[in-house]
Amino acid sequence: MKIDSKEFEKAYQLISSLLPATPLVKNDWLSRKYEANVFLKLESLQPVGSFKLRGAANKIFNLSDEEKKKGVVAVSAGNHAQGVAWAAQKLGVEATIIMPKPSPVIKILNTESLGAKVILEGDNVDESFQFLKEYLKENDKVLVHPFHDPLVIAGQGTIGHELRNQIDDIHYLFGAIGGGGLMAGVGQAVRELFPSAKIIGTQASGASSMAKSLQQGKLVPGESVATFADGIKVKQPNEELYQLLDQVIDEAVHIPDDQTALALLELMEQARIITEGAGAIALAAFNELYNRNPRQYKNKNIVLIICGGNIDINLVDRIIEKGLLESHRRIKVDLLLDDRPGSLYEFTKLVKEMGGNILQVTHERNAPYLELQESIVEAVLETKGREHAELILEEISKKFKTAQRSFLFNKSTK
Repeated sequence: MKIDSKEFEKAYQLISSLLPATPLVKNDWLSRKYEANVFLKLESLQPVGSFKLRGAANKIFNLSDEEKKKGVVAVSAGNHAQGVAWAAQKLGVEATIIMPKPSPVIKILNTESLGAKVILEGDNVDESFQFLKEYLKENDKVLVHPFHDPLVIAGQGTIGHELRNQIDDIHYLFGAIGGGGLMAGVGQAVRELFPSAKIIGTQASGASSMAKSLQQGKLVPGESVATFADGIKVKQPNEELYQLLDQVIDEAVHIPDDQTALALLELMEQARIITEGAGAIALAAFNELYNRNPRQYKNKNIVLIICGGNIDINLVDRIIEKGLLESHRRIKVDLLLDDRPGSLYEFTKLVKEMGGNILQVTHERNAPYLELQESIVEAVLETKGREHAELILEEISKKFKTAQRSFLFNKSTK
């Protein structure tokens, strides 16, 4: 697959006539933290909450009249679905969306509210694509692929053309990779418009086949997928997208979900931005590379593509919990106490004196793994961060016996 640079310019002319440019915002808090100029490209503020609108609109608006009469079909876990539905509704084109059964309810409802017919098939996107093959044998529809289509990729690349009008220079650009359409498109556009920019693509560690392929210089098949970032939850790398990405990506990384959860929490608290996992992973990747070599990024212009904001509200509390644990603002401790009056008070008094807060405590005396004069306390503590947490844990370890869960498990099986 080869995409002429003229296709990106044509796509930009179309998209700019349909949609206002999304904001590029310099975040003061992140800029101070990293001693750099950190900019957020807020694709989460698109009408459907994701960059996917660009590629879908560019594809559908370029269909012939005959193709529009047939209607379109797409496979998506949510963001591409809403982009296709939005563009199809604008043109009065019938849209059918095949979504995995575990897709977030909010994305299903939003897709249906835009007039699309939703079919739930498969446990993941790959299985939904398998169903699509059978569906197309019986239904003459035009496929709007989420990433394996030159028009879709050119549409995503319009982000680069907007950046041309929003910032004088880019030193580093970070963005998410799922199937690869976003970074293939943006990468080619930015490579032409900002030739010296370093482009970093990132995946979730639980769905990292494309990142590993780019790292190893060959296609690496995916074995499994496990990430809360459903917008980039793609199992198998596409060969043509791999070739495109290999030409424009300077570095590919994959990030554990707990680090992405922490980045999502930071964006909520410090940037006042609600994003999804796929949107927050750009910040998580920048943080990972920054920690390896902080001086490399000092005073540089860093652009993070916040590619989507369609988070499943049912996951928010769990994601926040992960972020708090990762930042050590919330810690869990297990203590073995002498079963005597006042022992629990001594623990709570220590936490108070250290400036911590007890959020939850369980005091158990009768567990089968305890000795007769022992009790166990399981507590969740709130702290001010890593250093504060380490001080509290140090003082606790001086005055109490700490019990690891593995120790308790082994003791209970004797």
